[in-house]
Amino acid sequence: MPYLWKEVLEQTRGKGLWLGLLLVALTSLFLLAQARSYPADLGFEAMLLSLFDMNVYLLPLLAMFLASFSVYQEKELRTLLMLVTKRESGLSFLTRKSLALQAVLIGAFVIAYLLLAFPMKFLLNFHAASFGAFLLALLIFLAVFVQVGVFLGVASRNKMQLIGANILTWFGVVFLLDLAYLYFLPAVTADNARAFAWAYFLNPIHAVRMMLEHQLGLFSLTGMSRMMEKLVFLDPLAFALINALLWPALFFGLALLIRNAGAHHD
Repeated sequence: MPYLWKEVLEQTRGKGLWLGLLLVALTSLFLLAQARSYPADLGFEAMLLSLFDMNVYLLPLLAMFLASFSVYQEKELRTLLMLVTKRESGLSFLTRKSLALQAVLIGAFVIAYLLLAFPMKFLLNFHAASFGAFLLALLIFLAVFVQVGVFLGVASRNKMQLIGANILTWFGVVFLLDLAYLYFLPAVTADNARAFAWAYFLNPIHAVRMMLEHQLGLFSLTGMSRMMEKLVFLDPLAFALINALLWPALFFGLALLIRNAGAHHD
């Protein structure tokens, strides 16, 4: 609880979270205004998918920056050293810090979209189930990249390194990986389709988007070609949940290893 309250105070006192929320709110309002011209039957779902596509570019960078700088600040202000030398282990600190960051950052963006749901309800044909699927996609997406930010905050030794690591990670995940998929796509056959599917859907951007499309009724698992059946061999929700569990656990473990290695070196 002290970590959670401390994180709330730090994030709300800083400008980063408010600027991020303002940016997301403004772009969402523009998309909402544009969605009024969409067909009534699927206009709301199409707008939610557009919101997610926008978040693909904004949220990873925002989540990683906010989380990584929060962790780095603990090292810079020597509060981490005081915590781990007095009463807490590195594992305890990282667990509590990660949970606090996840709760505060996810909570802030979810609350922002809950507030945006009010104009959506009056301007569009609002569907609670579709909006719930969008919030689930948002939660999974943030859970992954907040934990990546925790790892970057632990691994970086100075602010310039931290800024560069955030930008390079964001650029690699959002742009470079898709170029790699496009490069290998012509070589995909029925024999290696499942291996490619694992590589493709272990990218949280692809897995969560596919899950959202399916939940919104914009992608059907029936009537697919044999190749698509080999690629989408699990329910899209299952792929998304695998990402939600795998990547946060992996980056938490890597952060703990680096933290323990640094402690032994010191």
